[in-house]
Amino acid sequence: MKKIFKILSLLLLLFLVGCSVEPSSESNTKKQAVNYQSLSRHDRRDVSFQFHKSKTTYNYAVNMTVKNNSSRDIRFYLTKFAILNSNNPDVKVDSDSKKIIVVEPNSEVTVRNLFEHVSSALFNGPSGYYYLNSNYLLANLK
Repeated sequence: MKKIFKILSLLLLLFLVGCSVEPSSESNTKKQAVNYQSLSRHDRRDVSFQFHKSKTTYNYAVNMTVKNNSSRDIRFYLTKFAILNSNNPDVKVDSDSKKIIVVEPNSEVTVRNLFEHVSSALFNGPSGYYYLNSNYLLANLK
């Protein structure tokens, strides 16, 4: 009876010790990505954007290249990119892309067709590429 009690106690102890050990996680050792809008104005200067329009059958598509010269991983939600017109707040083109990208330090990422079906008339006005809202102007339309 004592042997069974000792064996059960030992098994219970091993079970409890095994449950209390936390598995090591890569996320603890690797730096977490930071959302672009959470960066300071100074840190945002280390991130550059290039937008290129290309003619499609009826309208234009816009590709974007993001270059990260900072020391941090930066996260972008592609649905939060927009084309806004500074003279007419009713003119807004949102990105249809549902992806999330992370740009690592000292690297660049190109997103194809960030905007699709953009009218040529939009490129003639005072519009710009924005992230999240009108506080984050990335580039003027050309």
